[in-house]
Amino acid sequence: MSNADPNRPAIALDYTAGPGHAPGVGRYVRELVRALVRLPARNAFPLELLEVGRAPRPMEGAPLGLEDVPAGGPEFARRSTRLPRRLIAQGQRAPGFARALIGPSRRAGLLHRVVPSWPPVGSIPHSIAVAEFPPTGSPAAEVLAAECRAALGVIVFSSDAATRVARDFRVDPSHVFQSPVGSEHWERDLLGASGSLPVDPRPTQDILVLGAIRRARYPLAALSAFELLQARGARARLLFVGRPGDQAGAFREALQALQKRLGTESIRWIDSPEERRMPDCVAGATMLLHLAEDEASPVTPLEASRMGLPVVASRLPAFEEAFGDRAHYVDPADTAGIADALELGLVEGLNSSLRLERKAWAKAFTWEAVAQAHVDAWKRMLGTP
Repeated sequence: MSNADPNRPAIALDYTAGPGHAPGVGRYVRELVRALVRLPARNAFPLELLEVGRAPRPMEGAPLGLEDVPAGGPEFARRSTRLPRRLIAQGQRAPGFARALIGPSRRAGLLHRVVPSWPPVGSIPHSIAVAEFPPTGSPAAEVLAAECRAALGVIVFSSDAATRVARDFRVDPSHVFQSPVGSEHWERDLLGASGSLPVDPRPTQDILVLGAIRRARYPLAALSAFELLQARGARARLLFVGRPGDQAGAFREALQALQKRLGTESIRWIDSPEERRMPDCVAGATMLLHLAEDEASPVTPLEASRMGLPVVASRLPAFEEAFGDRAHYVDPADTAGIADALELGLVEGLNSSLRLERKAWAKAFTWEAVAQAHVDAWKRMLGTP
């Protein structure tokens, strides 16, 4: 028997990326919904999961976590269409058409978006999640700012992001809501596969770099720092795991040149990562190197910390807020400074006690807490108890 309030409106979510994309926004949507449907019904909203398009859905099935939901949670339903996204996009001119094809039901009181203006279903009240900021003054930034101003609420993942949304996008601070970040998904997958978690890294000392090869993540700086580290006598490997991005061409050339100098076994780039292999990949690494120009969420360093890895990262407000003095902060322009931090990280990454301490600390960052923060924010947006 459900304890849900029968008068509580439903929340519709843009769920397309959940089954369609393993990292990034796909993981956010997938893990958020997985946690939402496991909250007690009395504390949650009914959910409508909206999916659009013909793109492959590689995360369909068990990774979504929708097939073994315990009793007592909120109602949820998936509403999907295989019609092309470009057809649905006509809703920019005819939102009634788009809403008829894929839009929220009349029961839905709010649509939670993960990208601006999508799906284009007209004037239904909406919230939007902001985990990264386009370059200031760019057309993308203007579109996002307008979407945030039009929303009932904006959900962010650091206090710095909350400040920036209010200041730069001119959003009323009372309409900005901060959520924590979840970190346990790879740990959960490892437990499900083997029933136990590794404590120690692989025998090879692997410095892990996660994410697409983009200028904003300074992959060339990572190569330069690693070459200096090797010149100091370190016996480590550099492992990039991420799809090609806007600096893939220059990176590939620099990578091949460095492999000629150091040996092909010293550096590896996995350019088509498979999500099912990511838990083992991260858990077996010695440490994480995460350089970034601007990130508004600490999710990637927290994912690695949950697996016990020490973190070397750019000094960004979102990272400092989450980690305090638990990470080694570097300037991407300081090659020697990065190499110094990598030396420290390699030593810490081989210390089993320190790895266990990091895992224990990161356990506070749960997807259940993320889900509850979203529910609390939606209640305030809608004025519901």
